[in-house]
Parts: sequence; structure tokens; C-alpha cells
Amino acid sequence: MLNVIPHRVRTESRNGYPLGPPAYRGDPSADEPTLALTREGPLALLALVNPPENRLTRAMVADLRAKAKDLEKDEVVRAVLVTGEGDFCAGVDASEWASLTPKEVQEEIQVAFEAFWAVEHLSKPTIAAISGKCEGAGLELALACDLRVSSDRATFSMPQVDAAFMPTHGGTARLPRAVGRSKALEILLTGKRLKALDALRLGLVDHLAPVGEALEEARGIAKELAAKPRAAVRAIKRTITEAEEKPYRNRFLLESQYAVQLLWSDESRAAKDRGRPKRS
Repeated sequence: MLNVIPHRVRTESRNGYPLGPPAYRGDPSADEPTLALTREGPLALLALVNPPENRLTRAMVADLRAKAKDLEKDEVVRAVLVTGEGDFCAGVDASEWASLTPKEVQEEIQVAFEAFWAVEHLSKPTIAAISGKCEGAGLELALACDLRVSSDRATFSMPQVDAAFMPTHGGTARLPRAVGRSKALEILLTGKRLKALDALRLGLVDHLAPVGEALEEARGIAKELAAKPRAAVRAIKRTITEAEEKPYRNRFLLESQYAVQLLWSDESRAAKDRGRPKRS
């Protein structure tokens, strides 16, 4: 049985991030679950806001799909941060799924597939900043990001098996790539909860930060990546992402195609000019 925690009005989350951008605070719809998007120069921050456990609603997933597509078109944004208000995300809102027909469930799974696929295939680096619970669909969302920065007190799990269910947002595809087949099976079949340090050792997360500092560490990494030449970052990420979907031999051809394209980019020409010795 789920324990329902009363909603508490806060102006700041446990990870130090405000409850949505100013447009959301004080708005009549502020208590509604939402996916808040803010821009900080070349960085975009997507924040899940649905206290107390930040569960993903169907509307939030659909909004994620739309926002990911918009961010891909935004030439100003060079890196994307994904975080949660308080807990990162404890899974889907199961109460919404309980009344769905099998056909409606299939439709929702398709929307989730498209949303998480859009995040994974953004040509800009994506970094998940994780605090508190990262469970079920929340962990599946984190796995769709390129890098994961975790609070040293965060916990991770895929508990769907205990509800006689399984991942529906790409977990069975992405988790083995992160930790290997046998470890992925153990996590999925036992539903056990992992501590942050264990997640780091497994390769499930890439960096650990003290409590309350995961977002700031992730922001620092995002700023570093955003400062790199845009064309090269896009080509490298696309090469790796697309290569995972191709036979091994074809990956070398993909790499050469993107590398040749880069030679004629404005940023590549500028880098060559900077490296040339100046004539006296």
C-alpha cells in the first residue's frame, strides 16, 4: 500500500532548486504536476515538479516529448540538465495507469518511448542531477541522459517486478548498456534498492556529490561541455548514439562520415587558423 505524504508548501526543494521558474511560483496552477523549463544562457534546465515523490504523470511525459524536440531546435542551448524537485523521480503515477485499457497502456508506452528517445537523441549533452529517490521510470529517465551526477545519499531501483510488472520506459534496453547484462538482470529481477556508492561502482552513475550539491556539480560539467565547439560536440554525440544502433563494422564508417563533415565546419577552420604560426 502506498503511503500518502501530505503536500507541504515550500519555496525551495531539498536539492536547493526553487519550485519551478518564477512563472510557475504563485500561479494558480503551481500545485499541478509540471515539467518546468528554465534557460541559463547556453544551459537549459528541465525540472520535474510533483511533490512529494516527483512521480511522472502522463501529461508530464507528453510535455517532456514536446520540450525535448523544442530544445533540439534551440540553437542557443548547448547542454541540458534534468533534475527533480526534491526526489529525482520515484516512478510513474500508478494511479493514472490503474484505469487504463490495454490499448491505452500501449499508447502511453509509445508516448514514453518517444519522449525518452527524444531526450537520448538530443544532439546536446544531457546530464541528470539526482537526489533522493531515483526509481522505476525515474531511473529510466536518468538512463536516457548522457551523464548522471548523484547525491551521495540518493537511492536507485527498478521495483516494477514486485508489482508483477516490468519497465515500460526503455529500462530493459538501456540498463544493460550501463551495467552489463547480468547486473541489469539482477537489478530488474530482484527490485533491490542500490545506494549511491554502489550505483557508482556499477557504472550506473558517473559522479557523486555531497547532499544538496548534485545539481551544482552537474551544472559545472554542463558549462564545460557547453563551451566546447558546437559542431564537434554534436558530431561526437551523434556518432556514439547512432553507432549503438548499428553493426560494429558500420560504426567506423559513421565516424569517418562525421569527421569529414567537421573538417569544413566554421569552428574547425577557426581552430586551424589559431594553430597556425603567425608570420612576422
